[in-house]
Amino acid sequence: MQRMTFRSLLRLLPVLAVVALPACASKPQGFTKVKIYRLNPEARITAVDPSIPFEQQHLLHGAVTKVEREARKGNYYTFFWKADDRTQPVKLRFEYRQSATRSAAKRQEIEIADVQRNNVTRLQVTGEEYLTSGKVLAWRAVLLQGGKEIGSTQSFMWH
Repeated sequence: MQRMTFRSLLRLLPVLAVVALPACASKPQGFTKVKIYRLNPEARITAVDPSIPFEQQHLLHGAVTKVEREARKGNYYTFFWKADDRTQPVKLRFEYRQSATRSAAKRQEIEIADVQRNNVTRLQVTGEEYLTSGKVLAWRAVLLQGGKEIGSTQSFMWH
């Protein structure tokens, strides 16, 4: 077996850099993760681990009366996303269909002026809208910057 010399290692260095460089590169802009939570205040969560019921307790914090608790019932979405250009605002468009609206899609839009490299945006479908139109069955989220789409994600049921 042949021993590696310092010179032969130096010849391998450019090859190793080309192979390893893509692994070190950051993710492109767009959505990196979506966290979905459906809050039902009547649901009793029993778990040994105290972190399991935390989300429900967090969302219900401060809701004392039954009316206040019922108003917080619904779907909560947390979108994690990246943007390469931080000089222009980004618009997050959230389209969704609910159980009582059938194929009619509703829309929420939020404009984020203070764009960072890593961003978190929270949206919710709660209150009267949730109580009358029902739970969200399908959804799609689109990131727009300067009139161009820079990322999108959707639920399995969206068509």
